[in-house]
Amino acid sequence: MQTPASQPMPFANAPYSRALFDDDWIFVSGTIGMDYHTHQLAPTAAEQTRLMLRNIESYLATCGGNLRNVVNYTLIISAHEHLPAVIETLAQALPCKPTGTAMIAGIAIENAYVEMQVIARKSHSG
Repeated sequence: MQTPASQPMPFANAPYSRALFDDDWIFVSGTIGMDYHTHQLAPTAAEQTRLMLRNIESYLATCGGNLRNVVNYTLIISAHEHLPAVIETLAQALPCKPTGTAMIAGIAIENAYVEMQVIARKSHSG
């Protein structure tokens, strides 16, 4: 049975869960570089990418995982001009090399430059 993780959402009454998990897997919804408590975006693509990863790391931790457990991601970048900063920041900050897909597409929050959803497999080693 999957359990939803209780986390702040970008929209009131959002029709989805921030994260779902079971004994083996964690699924984290699309996450942006926003402080979800203040609803403030980080100012640059690189800073949004770092904050996005911190948010994802927090959701994974709530569900019993961490960034090293990520096995797949889907990455959305709002414009080609942000691609270098996002990729460079991910290469520096993501502690693993999961499979992934990246695309240039619109993001539902104005001025959000990057969004990522992840699938992680929990580690069962001590």
